[in-house]
Amino acid sequence: MSRLVNLVHVKVAEGYLDKIQDAMLTNARQSVLEENCHQFDVVVSQEDDHSFVFYEVYEDKAALDAHRKTAHFLAYWKLIGELGDNIQRSAQLYTLLD
Repeated sequence: MSRLVNLVHVKVAEGYLDKIQDAMLTNARQSVLEENCHQFDVVVSQEDDHSFVFYEVYEDKAALDAHRKTAHFLAYWKLIGELGDNIQRSAQLYTLLD
C-alpha cells in the first residue's frame, strides 16, 4: 500500500512568527515519534521567512487521523485557532509513488 503525504503550506503574518515557530517544530518532532508517521519536515522559504511547508508522510489515512488526535497536534491546532487571520494555512493530500 502506498503511503499518504500531507503537504501543508503555512504563511504567518509579521509579528507572529515567535508565537508559532516553536509550536510547529514541537509538533513535527513529536509527530515522528508516532508509530505510523514516517517523516515530518518543516521547511522555511529562502525568499520569505514567514512562509513554511510541512512535508508529512504517514502509513495511511488512519495514521493521519490518529495524528490529529494527539496532544501535540491539538496544542498546535489550538494556537492556529488563536492566531486567526494572522496565519494562513492550506493542506493537500498526496499518494507517495513507490
